Amino acid sequence: MKKIIFILTVGFCGVVMAQSNMQLSLPLTLHTNAPVAKVKTPAKPKPPTEIDSDMADFDLNIHQAIYRGHVSVVDPQVHMTCAWMLVDLPTAGEHLNHVVGVTNVVVDFVDQKGQTNHVTSAKVVYDYKVVGAVTNETVTFTGNPIVEMPTITIYSEPLVWDRGENKYHFTEPKMISKDNGTNGAPKLF
Repeated sequence: MKKIIFILTVGFCGVVMAQSNMQLSLPLTLHTNAPVAKVKTPAKPKPPTEIDSDMADFDLNIHQAIYRGHVSVVDPQVHMTCAWMLVDLPTAGEHLNHVVGVTNVVVDFVDQKGQTNHVTSAKVVYDYKVVGAVTNETVTFTGNPIVEMPTITIYSEPLVWDRGENKYHFTEPKMISKDNGTNGAPKLF
């Protein structure tokens, strides 16, 4: 038993010393000119998405869930509230591909710059599809959607957020700047 522990200890010390480009000097000297491989730290598991509501119905035959009453979705990337939500449940190993939320939809998400964006609308539809080698992931807001970004508020019908490209698409937008150097007074574009 002691030999195994000693061998493991010498082996571990040799790896540690090799990674720090130092030499281990015991009766045995270890030298290495081999490149040191970077050790990948395992990715932290993504916290689960939490959905709360007053009521829910799950139809396992068609893989669908319907949530009603004070629906709240808390995800590491997106927080959403609405009155009613339909979710096409993915089968094992598949990506979530379709969600519809209606009535008093409020979505808050943090963009790639770390800034919070706030969207309100009457309806939201999330779709995820892979066509060939192209992934399409969109969130479409309808029913008087408004997006409030840190420096601008935009009204558009519809308002489409292309998550794959991290871009918005607007139809006949009305934009109001929040900070334009006029002492905080909004400016209509």
